[in-house]
Amino acid sequence: MQIVSSDLIKRFAVVFLVTFFALPGKLLLAAGLQIAPVSLSIPADKKADEVWLRNASTETVHAQVRVYRWSQDQGEDVLTADNGMVASPPMVQVEPGQQQLVRLVRVGPMAAPAATERTYRLLIDELPIKKVTSKAGLDFVFRYSVPVFIAGTAPAKPQLEWSVQNIGGRAWLLVKNSGNSHSQLAELAFTPPGGKTVMAASGLAGYVLPGQYRRLQLSMPPNLFAQGGAFTGLINGVKATTHVAPISKAP
Repeated sequence: MQIVSSDLIKRFAVVFLVTFFALPGKLLLAAGLQIAPVSLSIPADKKADEVWLRNASTETVHAQVRVYRWSQDQGEDVLTADNGMVASPPMVQVEPGQQQLVRLVRVGPMAAPAATERTYRLLIDELPIKKVTSKAGLDFVFRYSVPVFIAGTAPAKPQLEWSVQNIGGRAWLLVKNSGNSHSQLAELAFTPPGGKTVMAASGLAGYVLPGQYRRLQLSMPPNLFAQGGAFTGLINGVKATTHVAPISKAP
């Protein structure tokens, strides 16, 4: 974000992005807004699903609700406007202690089943409300990003291929997914042959979507991967170990 002047700062809200790392069906609390579930997995033949927003604060919450198609490009997440799924209502006002139902509806070609899983992100943006009694300054608001997965008709089977590359003198982990469903990566650690295990990424490391790849910059020096080694972590919540070849130069 580029800051132009102190006067401009006073007219804009600071947005915090909240991405969810929790088991489906659980509830997440950030600021005054509670959202449940924190991840949606919609069966291939189900046309709609729902999310509940609850206001646990003492002030009214106004929010905008939108759905974006979620893909990956060059190892990074990309959100694209798409009409295949809509949120209703698109604007909400939740009073203190009250809750609001938001329905996600598949429309058009997206309503028909497909063999491969399709992925969306539900974005919920709290809107800053100007208060008469508030002093000039920053309004702090939150953006919540909820993963939405539409299951394919074929049995879900992610297929991951791991490698480490030297890009510009830094070590990068590349995880490719040639399967038909996503993989969630978390709590990644690396062990070189005969060496000590070091943490590579604590907490949620991201998702690898079907037919795409995820790229993560590692804090360890490239020479740590000179002889290859093994990554351990949680893959869709299940502990797994994957061996990697020695680090290679990026093409």
